[in-house]
Amino acid sequence: MATQGDGSAAKHLQLKKAVGPNMAYLCTAMEIGVLKAFIDWKVFDHIPDHSQISSAGLAEKVGGQQELLDRTLPLLVATEILTAPEPGCVAHTDRSRLYKSGQLGAGFLTHMHNLFIGSIAHFPAFLAAHGFSSPKDALVTPFGLAAGHPNQNVYDIIAADAKLSKDFDSFVGRASKVFPMRGVYDLSWMLERTDTTSKFGRPLFVDIGGSNGHALWDILQDHPWLPAERCVVFDRAPTIKETRANLDEGIKSIQLVAGSVLDTFPPSIQGAMMFQLRRILNDFPDDDVRKCWKSIREAAASDTRVNVVEELLQANRSAYAVAQDLSLMLIGGKRRNAQMHADLAAEAGFELSRTFPDTYNDCSVLEFVLA
Repeated sequence: MATQGDGSAAKHLQLKKAVGPNMAYLCTAMEIGVLKAFIDWKVFDHIPDHSQISSAGLAEKVGGQQELLDRTLPLLVATEILTAPEPGCVAHTDRSRLYKSGQLGAGFLTHMHNLFIGSIAHFPAFLAAHGFSSPKDALVTPFGLAAGHPNQNVYDIIAADAKLSKDFDSFVGRASKVFPMRGVYDLSWMLERTDTTSKFGRPLFVDIGGSNGHALWDILQDHPWLPAERCVVFDRAPTIKETRANLDEGIKSIQLVAGSVLDTFPPSIQGAMMFQLRRILNDFPDDDVRKCWKSIREAAASDTRVNVVEELLQANRSAYAVAQDLSLMLIGGKRRNAQMHADLAAEAGFELSRTFPDTYNDCSVLEFVLA
């Protein structure tokens, strides 16, 4: 004779078969929301590194109600993000420590939540309004719809929100350390073409969208003869303000210039020997990439070279690679292969000269010269 518990288990199994993987999706959706809330309230920071804490003790440290923790903590225990050594208590795992303040895991989840979770939720509404097609204009995107600014591009929306802008710059700055540029591209060709012994003269290396300067730091470490005073980080004004306030000691002499790659470049960076677009172009739709190349062409000298550093679209892609492309789609961008980049550059008078694979970062450096 079946017990009431057996019947409940049978009904649960029947429901699981009926809805398929949707039950797992529900858990994932709730998990992302709980993680973001815990990061905001520094819940993971208040869990001792090498001992447990009760939900009552954790609520006191967070300044919230134990009742909410008693409802949310079990999800993170069930998904093995946290562990529960005793009933009513939790402790860290290697996974949960990634979500402490200042950790890249916390930054990535915050970045994903801020830019992509609401955007993918609004994706069906975006298609209903604009047709079954990828965004063709950076001003009309699922992200803009989700943010309540359906006719603004992602960077203007971010710049207008101080908290969002701070989160964005913080993540990009930390992520730049995970994607180093050491040993990938050799700039020694500059030695044959210009005097690099002087701290004054035309700019030698301009890192477009260079954020906190860590990629430029890698370049300077690989090329100690390169005068930092003739190297530039060129980025949007809020990023440059943040970078100027927190610039690492080793690169304090570089130039910091505010502006947009979509507009005419400031005179101080025109005529540079090298412009670098590192993990930038995939953020934009084709028409905006054309504007980027037009701006560079107008600023280029006859011997200017341009490096495009991107993860390239591959024929055989993992689920994560496809998801990355879709996340770019939500803000109007897309992942491209080398030929797609070359075709867009050619419209502005550039040709692909050489390709340098970076196996550490799963990126490639595409070197362009004037055709």
